[in-house]
Amino acid sequence: MPGASARPPSCALLSSQFETQFDTLNQLGSWLGLTPGLIGVLLATPLVLELDQGTYRLAWTQSVTPQRWFATRMAVLLLGALLCGGLMIALATWGRSPLDALLGRINPSSFDLEGVVPIAYALFAATTALAIGTITRRSGLAATAGFGAYLVVRLILRIVRQNLIAPVRAVMPIPQGPRGIFHAWEISHSFTNPHGHPVPSTTITSCFNAHGSLDVHCLAHHHVFQTFVYEPASRFWALQGAEAAIFLALAAAALALTVWWITQRVA
Repeated sequence: MPGASARPPSCALLSSQFETQFDTLNQLGSWLGLTPGLIGVLLATPLVLELDQGTYRLAWTQSVTPQRWFATRMAVLLLGALLCGGLMIALATWGRSPLDALLGRINPSSFDLEGVVPIAYALFAATTALAIGTITRRSGLAATAGFGAYLVVRLILRIVRQNLIAPVRAVMPIPQGPRGIFHAWEISHSFTNPHGHPVPSTTITSCFNAHGSLDVHCLAHHHVFQTFVYEPASRFWALQGAEAAIFLALAAAALALTVWWITQRVA
């Protein structure tokens, strides 16, 4: 772990053993991040099927206006996304609490499952699948394309997340590390000079001892520092809010397109 030398050896060993023990759960978090998209697509499917099969026409002939019909079904869809997303957040927060206590919640494996973003993810997937299904009237295409769009946008946002709020850059002498770095989202860690510029690789390799580990005294003798780029744990809710706002804005745009299409092209 970068910067691990700032932690007492006995504590670092225990932390490493703990992380190894729960590594499967930590890796599972990446796959569980797909769940909000699946939930959203499944919630949108019944409404898309009505449009696909034309059963909505029966409801419209029973003195139910298209606006009321759509509003009722959208209320059920949105409520379902809120409830399912909230339940997922509660379960993930409970299940990952031991890892969060050690590693913090701002690292991606926890961030994607906790806070409020899973609800925004589910709403985005649901409204995107619904918009595609409303236009194409094909439930299969709506499900696959909606989930595909969810994956693409999630991937893009995960890449640019570190720039939603400019990360902190700290140049520290060896073996010190920034306060709270073990609960932060560490974006990068490198060996540099006191000004934060890279040092020659030969300097680093020359400081490996006979056991194959770096000699911190040798690095300090060569005036080697370490530069951390990270998002502090205190920014968890700020980043959650920023990312959730983006997904909710995209969901609102997809919903607006759906409303316009139904009222102008279907009704």
